Amino acid sequence: MSIDPKEFDLKFFKENGFVRQLCKKCGVHFWAQQISDTCGESPCVENTFIGNPPTKIHLDLNRTRQTFLNFFEEKGHKVIDPYPVVARWRDDLFVTIASIVDFQPYVTNGELPPPANPLVVSQPCLRFEDIDNVGITSGRHLTIFEMGGAHAFNYPGHQIYWKDQTVAYHHELLSERFGVKSEKISYKEHIWAGGGNAGPAVEAIVDGLEISTLVFMCYKMENGKMTPTPVKTVDTGYGMERWAWLSTGEPTAFHSIFGPLLPKVLDITGVHIDPRILSETGRLSGAFKVEAPQTMIANRMLVAQRLGMKLEEYQKEIEPFEKVCAVLDHTKSLVFLLSEGVVPSNVKTGYLARMLLRRVYRILSEFSSESKILDLMKYQIDYWSPHFKQLKEAEDEVLKLTDVEVRKYQRTLEREIEHVTKTLISLKKNNKKVVPTDTLVEFYESHGIHPLQVKEKAQTIGLEVQVPADFFSSIVKMHTPKVQREETEELEEILAKEKVPASEKLFYKSTRLFDFEAKVVFVHGKYVALDRTAFYAESGGQLSDQGQIKWQDGEALVSDVKKFGGVIVHEVDTTPPLGAKVTGHVNKERRMALAIHHTSTHIINGAARKVLGEHVWQAGAQKDVDESRLDITHYTNLTDEEVKEIEKLANEIVREDIPVEIYEFPRFEAEKRYGYRLYQGGVVPGKELRVVKIGDHDVEACGGTHLERTGEIGLIKIMKVEHIQDGVERIIFASGDAALQKVQKTFDIIRDVSNKLLVPQEKIPQTLDKVLTENEELRKKVKRYGKRISESMVHYIADKVINISDVKVYFTVDPDLDENTHIEIGSQAIKLIPDLLYCALIPSNNFIQVIVFSGEQAQKKGVIASEVVKRVTEELGGSGGGDKKFARGGGKVDKTEQAKEALQRYIQEMI
Repeated sequence: MSIDPKEFDLKFFKENGFVRQLCKKCGVHFWAQQISDTCGESPCVENTFIGNPPTKIHLDLNRTRQTFLNFFEEKGHKVIDPYPVVARWRDDLFVTIASIVDFQPYVTNGELPPPANPLVVSQPCLRFEDIDNVGITSGRHLTIFEMGGAHAFNYPGHQIYWKDQTVAYHHELLSERFGVKSEKISYKEHIWAGGGNAGPAVEAIVDGLEISTLVFMCYKMENGKMTPTPVKTVDTGYGMERWAWLSTGEPTAFHSIFGPLLPKVLDITGVHIDPRILSETGRLSGAFKVEAPQTMIANRMLVAQRLGMKLEEYQKEIEPFEKVCAVLDHTKSLVFLLSEGVVPSNVKTGYLARMLLRRVYRILSEFSSESKILDLMKYQIDYWSPHFKQLKEAEDEVLKLTDVEVRKYQRTLEREIEHVTKTLISLKKNNKKVVPTDTLVEFYESHGIHPLQVKEKAQTIGLEVQVPADFFSSIVKMHTPKVQREETEELEEILAKEKVPASEKLFYKSTRLFDFEAKVVFVHGKYVALDRTAFYAESGGQLSDQGQIKWQDGEALVSDVKKFGGVIVHEVDTTPPLGAKVTGHVNKERRMALAIHHTSTHIINGAARKVLGEHVWQAGAQKDVDESRLDITHYTNLTDEEVKEIEKLANEIVREDIPVEIYEFPRFEAEKRYGYRLYQGGVVPGKELRVVKIGDHDVEACGGTHLERTGEIGLIKIMKVEHIQDGVERIIFASGDAALQKVQKTFDIIRDVSNKLLVPQEKIPQTLDKVLTENEELRKKVKRYGKRISESMVHYIADKVINISDVKVYFTVDPDLDENTHIEIGSQAIKLIPDLLYCALIPSNNFIQVIVFSGEQAQKKGVIASEVVKRVTEELGGSGGGDKKFARGGGKVDKTEQAKEALQRYIQEMI
């Protein structure tokens, strides 16, 4: 992808003496006031600001942020609050990776006005693609950073400002407020693309460090081609951490970012390092990248030489410090993620949180400091909460989530290391010398075992492990969001081609609108679209309405309803003519049952959050007629008491008979009013949000059908709870008449049990306890009698065996003794008679079980139990398995005689 160089030919550059030049090292064009062979960015040059900051003011991160925001506020930009780091409003991202993400796609494509224009935000962002570089590059790579975004949205006929003013603002802030000499600044030409947009960009460089990227978003990317967009967006990314680092000249960005936290963590881990080593490393850190190991080693050798050290000595000093920096970065990311309700798990954003925490645990364990994780999380909360108040508000939940996840991981390590050992031994037996990378990934993904732990274990077995330098970066790429979009169907293409108008959605006017008049505007096969409809289309986990469509000469059953863009399509068994006037009749009972269950879903979700904590988010839902399910995020299995408390609170909300309020707001207004809890049910497309609010209990953007008041539900009954995956609990419930029917059915069962036990219902529990105790005593007696039978049967068998080719064979078809008794008899018999083959067939209805034991001497003569079972069950039309001593299987009962004959033939063949 290339852009015309004229895009960078700015009036600002010419008026201020900037000259376009070509860097002889990286081959990229740049603009600077001084003539130079290089662009000024590391690794083309060293980081000369280390120990020698080019600024007149020296600020930490918090003061840098405030200076940036104040400057742009003075320039007429409205300061807006940062968005969450979890991008719940996007289906193509898990986390907020840049400030422009806050406004894509609706503002950048012109569908919605921005919350202000121009505006400025200091947006905490998360990126994990370079996680393996964190700590190694002195702070150029971080998983969490603040992007200072000064944004202007230019519409046709309404220009805010564009390229020249953007660069002028940046230059003024840098040269006048921060005091960097203008001749030190260079602007490097760049092409930016992301989120379906693209445009020319310039990267601002000072003394080796790229501190900002100024993007001029003016193209839309489609099929690899760029087409101009109606809205031209100024998308600037001022790296707040890098501006702070530049202004302090500290050896690493971690000194500028974390201030007093860095020495605390160094003290906890017992890491000490000469500041000279850090400064010299920082100067060359621009060339450090784990994905370019040869270049990295060469530059590390250069640092070592400058320090008068051997490479091994230098690495021994620098690597512990790099790990401490990674811990600082990762725990900050964790605090932000967990404060927004992310529960560590194996999927989506939960996976990122789990990966970070396990990396922290692994690093700290190298310093015998893993017990300090909660202390570190507390330090981060205390340090950042004055500027991000939500961290302090969520402190208890953050620490609880961390503690639970650490304990889970400790149990995982104890349990799974045995599996790893067995796999490594198997690789060794198969003459493998190196553990494959795929195996390392499987160990980490499925069993939570860090590749370095695998390496330690492999060395004891004699296997080599080569951990890829970008191991975790590669794993992150495996967990990037994959937007599940339906393939364009023939029907959707036809609708678009025929330009079928959007359907008027009558079901939003009233949940109780069941009958309506409409006109047929589209017919294709069994699909019909109307100009207006009261039939709800399946969406958001709620099933569609069903019913009838009638016209002058006929009628049709509506079995399913789907939405294609704004068009609602009905699946029918008979189609009316195009243009016909029809009446629609929605199945009232189904509609109301679905509305009851959908409203109940909101109520249970709100109740679960109040009982369990603010980390609870909806992870999925299915609203049906007879019962529904709600999946929620939670870090452990729900207890019976918690379920009762959720159910109790849900029914209190029902009895309060609270109005179910429904509003429509522009997206930004809805977010401002209610926050990002709106996206409980997932991403909601469109510039307008339909908001469903139930008192103070729950509010979310939702397109389903609902009741007018909670009292209409009547009853909510939680039927059961399932642990469907780590970090997600499924609540299965019924509401309204369906709940009443479930309760009545339960009482029918209780009454039946009461009648059979001949006791009152209230005495069923103690009576069952008594019956179970008596049953257990009987089982013990039967077992004792079975053992006596076994002992007597062994002597009986000795007299009843037949000899086949020097092997004693006992074959019986016995429905009176169960499987366990035959196993007891067979195991005792081969001890007494070592050359015995014991074969028992146990018929039961249409199935027959096969039990085979082969004594030690019989095995030596070639009679193998598993082979016998295989042959016998083949004759029976079944299957089985086992080992040389004992095997079992089964088959069809009507082939018993064939099995017996096959057994005799097979023994002769074996011997």
